[in-house]
Amino acid sequence: MESRFRSRYGRLAITRAALVVFLVFAAAIAAVVFTLDLSARHSNRQEARTELASTARVAASTFSTMRANLRTRVSELAASASLQQAVLGKNEAQLRSFATSHDARIDLRGRSFGMLPKKPRVMATATLARRGHAVARVTMAVPMDRSLLAVLQSATPMPKHAALVLVQHGRLIAGGPAGTHIEVGARQIEVAGVAFYSTDTNLGAANASLVAVEPVSAVSARVNAYRRRLLFVAAITLALAAGLATRLARPVARVFADLARLTRQAQTDGLTNLANRRTLDERLDDEVEHARRLGTHVGFVIADIDDFKSINDSYGHQTGDEVLRRVAQAFAQAVRELDLPEKIRKNLEELSVTTAEGTPLKVTASFGAACFPAQPTVEALVAAADAALYDAKRTGKNRVVTATAKRKSRAKSAAADAPVTA
Repeated sequence: MESRFRSRYGRLAITRAALVVFLVFAAAIAAVVFTLDLSARHSNRQEARTELASTARVAASTFSTMRANLRTRVSELAASASLQQAVLGKNEAQLRSFATSHDARIDLRGRSFGMLPKKPRVMATATLARRGHAVARVTMAVPMDRSLLAVLQSATPMPKHAALVLVQHGRLIAGGPAGTHIEVGARQIEVAGVAFYSTDTNLGAANASLVAVEPVSAVSARVNAYRRRLLFVAAITLALAAGLATRLARPVARVFADLARLTRQAQTDGLTNLANRRTLDERLDDEVEHARRLGTHVGFVIADIDDFKSINDSYGHQTGDEVLRRVAQAFAQAVRELDLPEKIRKNLEELSVTTAEGTPLKVTASFGAACFPAQPTVEALVAAADAALYDAKRTGKNRVVTATAKRKSRAKSAAADAPVTA
């Protein structure tokens, strides 16, 4: 069975079938791997952005708590009896001591005691009043710098490679190169040539925003382990596919062979193995259209076996079929670009078919030829060749008549028959 199959389909066909099956499996596996990898990377990015958004919200909440504590501290300082006595007594020494020990600034009648951190900063102010009139103000401030970020980061759970930065008016003020432009609201930013995923939240103070960032490379690296496992599984699957392709090669080769046979049956005549009328129509349409585009010519020839009906009637259809097969062989052996209908006609004259009774039978054929663009359409081309074939039959058979020659002959006849006038 194995040897019969190989002799029928050939080793090359089996190898080709195995390769096709393997490539189909490989393409399917590649599509699955690509889809899973794309989905994993998308999910990873979404997860990273969700984590960064959570980080920014928690850090902003911590900042709000710090700001509330600052307001409480300044209010408590302003309400202390010792400070109020120093203010009422205008005791500059005590006021200066209070300001220094509490990192505050006290403003009294145009004079200030103590200093606040440099801007940008977050401030809280309380007013001391007497009989409804403000007599002094107490201000405390927290600088918006790396120390503040350190406090916020220590109080905020976040991814391993994530960080917080402070931005004011679109410029980085803490957490990176100062003055670097940051596009607040962007899902991805670049700082010092490094790409980051980012999520920001407005702090509601000093026109500042808190931005949670994580390097794109670090986010991408999260899926590396998954991708390695995915590729490993894909490699094993490909190896299994190679083995399966070998086992499926023979049935697939049979399918290919059957498809090829059905295609040949749809395009060729079963008796002569020549192209059938359907194939001729399709090919002729293509050739004429191609010639029309390129400005070239197409020659079309119709052949008909002389007295074929008489052969069938006199010697039977078996002899008629043999004549058709022999004529088809002659055409298949003779038709090349350089061959002319006249040459093929002579080849047919040399054929000799033996009937069932042993009688030798000579075979001839008549030919009608036409040319595009002399005939401007496919229909006109076929009709002209068919008319030329009819003339070949009518004028003695076993000859070639062209549509051009036919027109010239008719023109001469018309001239000969025309009346002569003096």
